[in-house]
Amino acid sequence: MQNFLESEIFHAISPESIRKLQQLPVALLSYPAKELVRQQGSPLSDFMIIKKGCLKVCEFMIDGKEIVSSYYFEGDGFPLYLHFGDVHVFPYNVFTVYRSDVYFLPLADLEAIIRSDPVFMENVLRFVARYTCFNKLILRSTQYNRVNQRLAYWLLNLDQVDAYKMPSTQEMLADLLHVNRSTLNQELKKLETLKVIEINGMDLRVLNPDYLESLIT
Repeated sequence: MQNFLESEIFHAISPESIRKLQQLPVALLSYPAKELVRQQGSPLSDFMIIKKGCLKVCEFMIDGKEIVSSYYFEGDGFPLYLHFGDVHVFPYNVFTVYRSDVYFLPLADLEAIIRSDPVFMENVLRFVARYTCFNKLILRSTQYNRVNQRLAYWLLNLDQVDAYKMPSTQEMLADLLHVNRSTLNQELKKLETLKVIEINGMDLRVLNPDYLESLIT
């Protein structure tokens, strides 16, 4: 991604909006792997777009255990859903997964541009809606107790996952489903052996959805 304006959220917006965006004091910062980008409780003042790399969101459970609730990849942006939800501080920690370059756009100025452009507003609505639907999918998956059930529900609903949100490693998928990575790997291999799924790297293709359905019904 060469320029922050290449993010899909800016698709087909007006020339006037582009002009205003180009005048914003946009910062591009580079971070090493496993670096804290934003700390829980810090002010929510910027919209982040990932030019290169990957970020993860870490939250704390009631028992104090830290979990990874989201990953963001190249071209991804966040957290508009928090800003428009009237949240003023980060409710979680944001870390880099590996070396990452991140654009920072001032949210107050960005909101003014969004409100003046109907296409831009529609892009934002679609962007936030997809994020919400993805999180709902994760929530529904984790309502199951067993690892094979969580995995089965995820696999049965792969068509709901946008390509830019698809986990690129088993570790990421394990984090999202809140399961142990080695156990997840065992379940994936079992399903592959049974010809229920086909695995090519992290490209998972369902061959026998009826078997997966039987695990969750």
